[in-house]
Amino acid sequence: MKENLHEYLNHNKSMSFNEVLFSYIDKSGYKDSEIYKKVDIDRKLFSKIRCNNNYIPRRNVIIKLCFSLRLDKYQFNKLLNSAGYSLSSSKFDLIISFCLEHNIYDIHVINDYLYTYLNAVL
Repeated sequence: MKENLHEYLNHNKSMSFNEVLFSYIDKSGYKDSEIYKKVDIDRKLFSKIRCNNNYIPRRNVIIKLCFSLRLDKYQFNKLLNSAGYSLSSSKFDLIISFCLEHNIYDIHVINDYLYTYLNAVL
């Protein structure tokens, strides 16, 4: 029975958040420093994300990473889901979805929408 479970887990294993994120960063051609500056996180936090395979940052940080990498909807959801998060039908998430569907990747514009409609920012 244990062998079956082990086989099942290996067969259905998905990529970790860390693996998904850094595969997208590698494909983007950006340097790590360009990404963490775009997302407005410090080098120490980015290093923690890179070096600790089990570390999952806050949801908003992941959303900003998605926009800074200009991910399409499928990639956006894949990265978010790999961290155990998803978008819902809340106003905040609907604004995020709107920006994603309309190719709005500028964090300042997104924050302007969020602030205008919710008095919140990423």
